[in-house]
Amino acid sequence: MVTSALSLDGVRVLDLSRVLAGPFCGMLLADMGADVIKVEDTGSGDESRTWPPHKGGESAAYLVINRNKRDLTLDLKAPEGADILRNLVKRSDVLIENFRTGTMESFGLGYEALSALNPGLVYCSISAFGRTGPRKDGAGYEALMQAFSGIMSITGEPSGPPVRAGVSFLDLTTGIFSALGICNALLYRAKTGLGQRVDGSLLETAVTLLNYHAEGFLLTGNVPTALGSSHPSLAPYRNFRCRDGQWVFIAGANDRFWQRLVEALDLAPLRDERFATNLGRVRHRDDLEKAVAASIATYDREPLLKLLEDAGVPATPVNTVEQVMNDPQTAARQMIERVLHPKLGEIPVIGTPTKYSRMRPGVRRPAPLQGEHTDEVLAECGYSAEAIGELRAKKVVR
Repeated sequence: MVTSALSLDGVRVLDLSRVLAGPFCGMLLADMGADVIKVEDTGSGDESRTWPPHKGGESAAYLVINRNKRDLTLDLKAPEGADILRNLVKRSDVLIENFRTGTMESFGLGYEALSALNPGLVYCSISAFGRTGPRKDGAGYEALMQAFSGIMSITGEPSGPPVRAGVSFLDLTTGIFSALGICNALLYRAKTGLGQRVDGSLLETAVTLLNYHAEGFLLTGNVPTALGSSHPSLAPYRNFRCRDGQWVFIAGANDRFWQRLVEALDLAPLRDERFATNLGRVRHRDDLEKAVAASIATYDREPLLKLLEDAGVPATPVNTVEQVMNDPQTAARQMIERVLHPKLGEIPVIGTPTKYSRMRPGVRRPAPLQGEHTDEVLAECGYSAEAIGELRAKKVVR
C-alpha cells in the first residue's frame, strides 16, 4: 500500500551550496520529503541561474536541481546574516555547503562552531579534494577533476586527445554519495544522538568510479588508456557504424553472446580459436573489431537491430537525448514529471530515479525564485514582520 509519508519527512536541511554537486545532494533529500531551505546570497544568487539554455529567463539547470526546495536570501558576511543562520541551525538537522575550504570558518560558521550550537547537526561539506591533505585548499570544477583524476585520459578515441565526458557525472555522483552520507549520519544520530561532519569530494568520487581501472593498476601496474566506446576487459563491446550512417552498440560481453553474433552475421572467419574466449578476443581486439565493423557496415541500422534481437545478441541504437526523452520506457518509469512554476506555468521536470513499493517521492514544488520564501522561513524562526523589514533595509536579506 502506497502512503503519502516519505522517509525524510520532518528533516530540515539548510542547503548553502551552489551550482551542481551540493544542490543535487539537497534535491535528492528534498525528493524524499526533507524540508530543504536553499540559502542564496543577496546578490546574483546561485550561478547555475545563469547557465543556458533558459526559458522565460529561468535556467534549465537551476530548475531541475533545485525543485522541492524553499529559498531564503542571506548575506553571510554580515553579522546579522550569520546570526540568522545560527538561529536556523538550532532548528535544523542538516547543513550542506560547498564553499572553498576555510570560507565557512571565516564567517564563524564552521562545523565546530555550529555543532556546538546543535550537537545533532549533520554538517556536509563538498569540495574538490576533501577537507584534509595537501590539496585541500584547491579549487576544482567538473572538467578539471575529470582531467586531474585520470578519467579524461581513458575517455576518447585511441591516440586521440583526452575528452571530457558529456555529462557532469563527478558533480552528480558526489551529490549522490553525499546524500547517502547524510542519510547514514542521520541513522547514526538516531542511535547516538550525535551529529557529525560528512566530507565528500570530487576526487574521492572519481577514484571510486575508476573502480576496476584503478584496481587493475594497483594489482598489476597496467596503466589504462582510451579505447573509444570499447571496454578494456570485453570484446566486442563498442559502437559500430551501419551502412546508413547510424550507430549501434553491440555487447558481445560473454562467449555465449559472441557465438550468437558470429552466427547472426555469418562471420565464418571469426570461428577461430583466437576468438573462442573473451580473453582471446581482448588480446586480438583489433583484428576482431575490424572484421565485425566491416560486416556491420553492410547493414542498415533497423534491419540489423531486428536481426540481432532475433538472435539474442544484446544491442541498442545510439540514441540522441531527444530520442531517449521521447522513448515510451522513459515515460513508463515516470522520469518526466510536471510541476506548476510561478513564472513559466506548467513545466516538465526530470523525475526521481528510484522507485519504492510503499513511498511515492516526486516533484512536489518547482525550483524557487530567489528569495521567494525569505519572509516565510524567517517568520518560522520567530522574526516579526518589522524585524524582517529592518533586515531587508540593511540588505542582510533580499
